[in-house]
Amino acid sequence: MKRTVAILFAPLLLIACAPERPSLTPSPLQVTDVLGREVTLTALPQRIVVAGKATFMTVDALYLFPEGPQRLAAVGATAQGADFLPIVDPDAASKATLGAEAGPEQIAAARPDLVILKSYLREKLGAPIEALGIPVFYVSLETPEQYFTELRALGQLLGNPARAEEVITFYRERVERVQGRVADIPDDQKPRVLILQHSVKGGETAYSVPPAAWMQTRLVQMAGGRPAWLDVQGSGWTVVTLEQIAAWDPDQVYVIDYLGDPLQAIEKLRADPVAQNLKAVRSSQVFAFPKDTYSWDQPDTRWILGLQWIASHIHPDRFVDLDILQEFTTFYRTLYRLDNATIESQLRPLLKGSLP
Repeated sequence: MKRTVAILFAPLLLIACAPERPSLTPSPLQVTDVLGREVTLTALPQRIVVAGKATFMTVDALYLFPEGPQRLAAVGATAQGADFLPIVDPDAASKATLGAEAGPEQIAAARPDLVILKSYLREKLGAPIEALGIPVFYVSLETPEQYFTELRALGQLLGNPARAEEVITFYRERVERVQGRVADIPDDQKPRVLILQHSVKGGETAYSVPPAAWMQTRLVQMAGGRPAWLDVQGSGWTVVTLEQIAAWDPDQVYVIDYLGDPLQAIEKLRADPVAQNLKAVRSSQVFAFPKDTYSWDQPDTRWILGLQWIASHIHPDRFVDLDILQEFTTFYRTLYRLDNATIESQLRPLLKGSLP
């Protein structure tokens, strides 16, 4: 009988005496931000605030991780597109909403243990927040290369580096697939492509082009096109005239409209007497860049959809097997953990642009 008791209780004794498993999160936690700063935290942040303008780009990256919705406490408002958070986060209504111009005191009132800002806000907003004793982590998320590096940093901040690698693999596979199919095309055989942002202010229509280093330009280059506007120098979107567009006379034109319907924007362009002489207009090579809650051209998580879509239009013969609507579903199912019913009922109806 004694032997039986010893056998039954031995596992319990082993468990009781087993050494405590080491924490997977070092204490203190040190993570390097895009400015090369070592940000030190005593523990994983539980109340994260994302502030400034265009916050959706950072929040969308944060929500690639299952911990993102749990940790986000407050977010700056955005004027672009539909609101994605209620679709992906049932608890979205509990997040405090800050104005795009919210200052340090308003941000501090959300009781953050970490504030995430775009790097260009360091002097204007970041320094005053840090002066209040609140840690600030800076991101850029402006290019594919930065995406891969900074997703790893977010994985560290959220205590889930494995998820960061899963997401990076998802992106890399698709980037490599696109670039592999266009790698052998000589530069002089690549179509000359023009990216235009359409906007209306005070009843006046304006067209603008992005800087050479921005995501829109990179997407064209990665997809096997030649950007036609690289002679324009600017640090942001630069307004151009239809006469300048006519002088470029690109093979293809891709129109972006952040606040309106891009299909209506390309119809307006086609109707302009000057634009009607464009090679791209005459050959029906004017396309509306797709969008759902947000446009697929910008440094938001959806850039990988934009890359595949524009590649299939620049070189349709090399992407005949690409089903962009299937990629759309796979994107939201894999990266945002949404079921097909949610994707079909809440996201697909928002789709606009030159799509099947």
